[in-house]
Amino acid sequence: MRSPYRPRRILIAGATGTIGSAILPSLAGFGVPMRVLLHHRDLAVPLAGPPSLDDPGPRPTIEVARGDLSRPESIRGIAEGCDVLVHAAARTGFAGLARDAQRRVNVEGTQALLREAQSAGVRIFVLIGYTGTVQERDDTSRPVNEETLPEGRYESDYVRLKYETEAMVLESNRSGGMTTMVVSPGVLAQPGASTILGGFVELFVSGELPFRVLNEVWLATSDGADVGRGVASAIALGNGGRRYFLTGDCRRLQEIYGLLSEISGVPEPRRKLPDLLLEELGLLTPVLPRGSFLRRLVLPRELVLHMKRLAPVENARTRAELGLKPTPLRSTLTAMIGTEGDLARRRASI
Repeated sequence: MRSPYRPRRILIAGATGTIGSAILPSLAGFGVPMRVLLHHRDLAVPLAGPPSLDDPGPRPTIEVARGDLSRPESIRGIAEGCDVLVHAAARTGFAGLARDAQRRVNVEGTQALLREAQSAGVRIFVLIGYTGTVQERDDTSRPVNEETLPEGRYESDYVRLKYETEAMVLESNRSGGMTTMVVSPGVLAQPGASTILGGFVELFVSGELPFRVLNEVWLATSDGADVGRGVASAIALGNGGRRYFLTGDCRRLQEIYGLLSEISGVPEPRRKLPDLLLEELGLLTPVLPRGSFLRRLVLPRELVLHMKRLAPVENARTRAELGLKPTPLRSTLTAMIGTEGDLARRRASI
């Protein structure tokens, strides 16, 4: 195990996204200056400023830089003076039709960040990946781990692009030069965040989920706070050229139905929607209005096909090397039910 690395200045791309918002507080815990690369949105919660009564420790100074990963010229010099770069930016979406735009941001944007990091002498480059690039495979009966090679055959173009960026980052690791790592959550379980699992929990606790779906699918869940702590640990303790899986419990979706019912008191739906019908309904997602009830119920077809090919996850190496102690899924779901249940009750009262 190497000596813990102490960053001097951290650059984070994607700080306003769902993942970025989850990891930013842990990066602030280093107490060193940070530079955030923003495109359109501003930081929701400023971390700079005087200490508060709840958090008396020193707060880092935050420098905001504007740039667009799809236009490499807009981020020239972005990493100057930084020794750590955390790349959490991505154009996400399984139902999106703008695949060219996804490639420009996710693949070409990552290439541009790697060039800037190498030019600026960055010591550690951490990409936020996705366990699904390794999980998706023909044989879903055998668990995968951090050493398992991706099969590289994907039902979703979005996951294929994630795989390309992960491979690019791992191949950029250099002994004596820039250390690169891919730190991957699974299905994000973050109270109050707009995630696929969060929307599912909201439907369940409000009694609006009419059918059980995808009972046999494996979900490797990641608590948002665990992801933040895991990224910070990877900076301090991680080894170059490696994947780390920041996952906790890996359960079949049928088990998660049972947990949600136990915690919330809401009975599980009695009926099950056949997987094939769910796939066909998924073809409608590109034309369904955003925010509509049907859009909340229907999963994109690419996502359904991807989920059906997910193998279970084991991450003993991550737990050993990074000291990861995942939050129990029951605790995370309890927090999510409190948040999503409040949202559902407010919606019902309108």
